[in-house]
Amino acid sequence: MLTTTAQVLKYDGSRLLLQPTDSIGRELRQKQITTVEVRLPDGRTISPKQRRKIWALIRDIDEWAGNYVPEYTRNVLEYNFITTMEYEEWFSLSTVDMTTERLFIDYLVAFCFENDVPTKDTLLHQTDDIGKYLYLCLEHRKCAICNDYAEVHHVDKIGMGRDREKIVHIGLKAIALCHKHHIEAHNDEKGLFNNYHIYGIRLDKYLCECLNLNTKERNS
Repeated sequence: MLTTTAQVLKYDGSRLLLQPTDSIGRELRQKQITTVEVRLPDGRTISPKQRRKIWALIRDIDEWAGNYVPEYTRNVLEYNFITTMEYEEWFSLSTVDMTTERLFIDYLVAFCFENDVPTKDTLLHQTDDIGKYLYLCLEHRKCAICNDYAEVHHVDKIGMGRDREKIVHIGLKAIALCHKHHIEAHNDEKGLFNNYHIYGIRLDKYLCECLNLNTKERNS
């Protein structure tokens, strides 16, 4: 992924004209890129609450890795993060801007999912992007509430008498819940979702494949 900055030349209320700092023509042609992600740093720096989230995640990863030197683990994780994101310099957790802080928390949460890192607190309390978190929960079959092994709870009800093997699941809303919380959702979905501030997200083809859900029309 190429990361660069750009100068805002014009904005007319609906269209934004940018002048990239670096030459990006080759990447645009080779990868046939038609959409980009635009981040707008707001100038604010990290809050004490967010800093505590980061250090809690780093300590969990540090213990999982068997290092028991959180500062060393932080340096390794930060190096991997800035390399992945193609940042040009290191940052300090005492003065980092909120945009970078949120991306770093996203990176740490994803790292815990991908490496099955046990955490002292549910990652629901650590995430800064609930949408990405709920996606990761489905991708890795982790309960969105407690992070235990999860079942798929369909928020868009499939209905009685309909064969789940034949239904195309792409586009249906779902959430990953452990057996205990899955039962609670069937008893009082609205109350459970409101209590934990969670919701169902739409299944795409990748998630359906991860969860072994049907993605194609099947003949009767």
